[in-house]
This record gives sequence, C-alpha cells and structure tokens, in this order.
Amino acid sequence: MTDASLLEAKVLLLEHDPEQYQVLTDFCRSIGLMALPRSASDALATLGKHKDLGGVLLAEDLPCDEGNALQLARAIHKLRPELPIFLRRSSDIELSAAEQAAVRHRWVSGDLTHLRAVIDHTIFSLSYPRSLVQGIADLTCASLMAMFPNAKVVAESPYVVHDRIIHGEVSTLIPIESTWCRGYMMLQTEENALRQGLIQGFSYEGVGGDLNFRELNNMLGETTNLIWGAFKNRYIPPQALSKQQTQVPIVINHAHKYISFGSEDSQLCVRYQLSDPARPGMPPLVIVQRVIFNLHWSAEEFADFEAHAVKAGPTGELDLF
Repeated sequence: MTDASLLEAKVLLLEHDPEQYQVLTDFCRSIGLMALPRSASDALATLGKHKDLGGVLLAEDLPCDEGNALQLARAIHKLRPELPIFLRRSSDIELSAAEQAAVRHRWVSGDLTHLRAVIDHTIFSLSYPRSLVQGIADLTCASLMAMFPNAKVVAESPYVVHDRIIHGEVSTLIPIESTWCRGYMMLQTEENALRQGLIQGFSYEGVGGDLNFRELNNMLGETTNLIWGAFKNRYIPPQALSKQQTQVPIVINHAHKYISFGSEDSQLCVRYQLSDPARPGMPPLVIVQRVIFNLHWSAEEFADFEAHAVKAGPTGELDLF
C-alpha cells in the first residue's frame, strides 16, 4: 500500500479548562488537526465563517451564557449535522436520546487513545496516498495556469473536510471514475471574485470582467473539463473501468448552499489562490476543489494501478462538452 498523506483537518475547539486546552491543542497538532479555539458565544458564528470543518471538540462543562454545552451541541448538530462532535465527558449523567444523536462520539479526560481512534474512524475515514494528492494538485495547477496564463497559481496545503457547504456562488461538478475509484470532482468559487480576476487580466487577452453569469459559468466549466482531461490521461487506464456501478442521489439545497453525495466519508479539499504578480496587494481569486470518492474508493487498488501505470504525457487535447 502507498504511503498515506498526512492531511490536515480543521476542528472547532470548544474547551475552557486550561489544562485540557493545552492537552487538546498538543494532541491536535500531533495528529494533523488544525484547532480553531472559540468560546461558547462564538461557536455558532464560527460555523458561519468556516464552511470547511472536519469536526467539533466540545467540553461537557463548557460555560455558556444561555443553557449548557449539551444544548450548544444540539444547536451545532442542527445547523451542521454532517460534522462529528467529540464530547469530553465531565459527568456520568445519562444523555437523552436527542443529546446522544448530537454527540455520537464521547470520551473521558485522559483517554486520548479512545479519542484518537474515533477521530481516525470519522474525520480521517479515508486514507489518501501522498502521490495521489500531490498528483491531483499538480495537474490542477497546470490546468489553472493554462486557463489563467497571466495569474500566479498557488495550491494551499490539501486537507479533508466533513462539511457539505458550498463555497461561493459558482460551482461545477463532473464525474471521475477509474479502476480504483468512482465519484465526483467539484470546483467552487465566488462569482464577483472570478469576474474581478478576469478584469485584472488573469485569462487570455480579450477575456475581461464584463462577462455575464452564464459566461462566467462556462469559464469555470471549461476549467473543470481541462482538469478532468488531465485526470483521465494520468489516472484512467484504457481497460474496463471499475465494476462498481452503485449510484446514490446527490442532494442540493441552493438556499443553504448545501450539497450531499450520500456518503459520510471525508472529502479531499484543495484551495487554489490566483493572484496578480504585478499587484500583490489585490485579494486573490480563490478556487476550491473537492474530490469526493463516494461511490468507490480503494487505496490498495490505487497502489496496484500506480505500480503498473505507464507514465502518460500531456496530449494537448481538450475534451469538449
């Protein structure tokens, strides 16, 4: 099996005890969790600002202005039920059915072994080989540089998410399938940021910022298709594809900018920043990429594919819609 990539995940840390706070921040750092420490009063607002979380660490005795930590857990679960909540128990009071549904993962102070096990099972439920993660980032950067030749393209560190909230207003979705995977790739960005990037001249000459929303959609769609073509050339062998033909409904709620692929597994996420080298002070255009292996995923089958794959060079072809 290939070496697993040590990806990060963002977690909301709601812990007030100084000793436990230090223990948990050290613990998060050691296993690849990026902790966002907040108070109870800031918790729900933080959910609104961060749409790419992996989970929530919550102390049962966390001071709250209104109610208690278990009521806060139910409020978090109601807003973002896809986020696993890990409750540090400080009492032996039996939880109600609603509380148990909100905090399915519970642990007691000092038992970091159990906490690590449930985090590995939930937040890090899929193991992504290092070579695959780097390969996807590399081919995506190359495609973005081809579509936006005048922009500086930088890929942030890849991470995993459990959130199902869409970033921005413009999204594309394309199926990806090989002998070792079946799922989807998404690109997401903000419409105004994309338009501003074109005004700054990121793309080809003549492609400016006066495009209407349909033309902006097509721009991101062509970018997605170019990435998919590079993925196909690199990761899809000429023989028959995966025999796994299971399908699940994709649920999209536009009002809440929510999308579900019918799987609780983590999703691979990479953020790309496109900036103007001549104007470093301008806000970058951020394009968020998610790779969702919701229908079939096997790290072992990927390792076998990689061991026998012929390194394919770029073909120069662009698959058209």
